[in-house]
Amino acid sequence: MPKVNRTIREGRQLHKVVASRRCRECEEEALGRCPDCNLSFCQEHFPKQHHSPCAERQMRLAQEQICYVCGIQVYPDQWSISHTSHFVDNFFCRGCGRHICDELHTQRKSEDVTIIRDGMRGHRYQYVNRYCDLCSPLHFVGGLKGLARTLVALGTVAAAVFFYFHP
Repeated sequence: MPKVNRTIREGRQLHKVVASRRCRECEEEALGRCPDCNLSFCQEHFPKQHHSPCAERQMRLAQEQICYVCGIQVYPDQWSISHTSHFVDNFFCRGCGRHICDELHTQRKSEDVTIIRDGMRGHRYQYVNRYCDLCSPLHFVGGLKGLARTLVALGTVAAAVFFYFHP
């Protein structure tokens, strides 16, 4: 009989309930993860300027986060509108990767929605994709960077075919 009691005790220890995630800043229940630093934060500390790893990084990069056309400083931001819905806007062109302002130089704006499972609930992260004047006509291939990747892939295939059939 002592063996049975020991296995029951061991079984109970194996099935402990894991506590919910806590906010790194205030120890409240964490509702989402920051896409940049991947740490868990509550709704109040989810914005970049409200938690220490990303706020410090934004302070260091303040001089570099300017619109490449007009020089106006842009403020990448993220916010939560509910416990499971989060928005992320990095204010950079998805096609070329340079920062652009919202008012004057964002030619095309779209949104990507990503749903990430977190235990029994899911979080919806909505990313704002921007394209500048140069990348907007090429948005279907991913802007200037996407066009360059496509040309490199096609060139590689063409070179492989040429060298395969060349005597």
